[in-house]
Amino acid sequence: MEIENQSSEYSIVFADVKHALTKIQPSAQREGFSVIPDINWDDIGALENLRAELEHSILLPISEPQRFLQFGVKAPAGVLLYGPPGCGKTLLAKAVANQSMANFIAVKGPELLNKYVGESEKAVRELFQRA
Repeated sequence: MEIENQSSEYSIVFADVKHALTKIQPSAQREGFSVIPDINWDDIGALENLRAELEHSILLPISEPQRFLQFGVKAPAGVLLYGPPGCGKTLLAKAVANQSMANFIAVKGPELLNKYVGESEKAVRELFQRA
């Protein structure tokens, strides 16, 4: 039985991909791993100075990368939020992710820790690969 080459009759264009994305959900989002949060700055009171700092460090490089290229300035690599549980670190990160329309990946420390040698490092590597 002979199979004919019919690849020239069919092709996928970008419009097909855009249409498909309205019908499906990426697998990482189906697993609850990566989502755009519904928290915005209106949900957070005060903290104007911190908000301005986060906008300059995170949002500006995402929304206007040409500004940094124009002046030859390297964009900040990221921000480290630290503090005791319940002080609003995750809430701030979700607001920044929402405003930048970036996916948010919530990771808790115990998810990465493992008592076996090398397993914690492996969990961090896998997290970064999925991200």
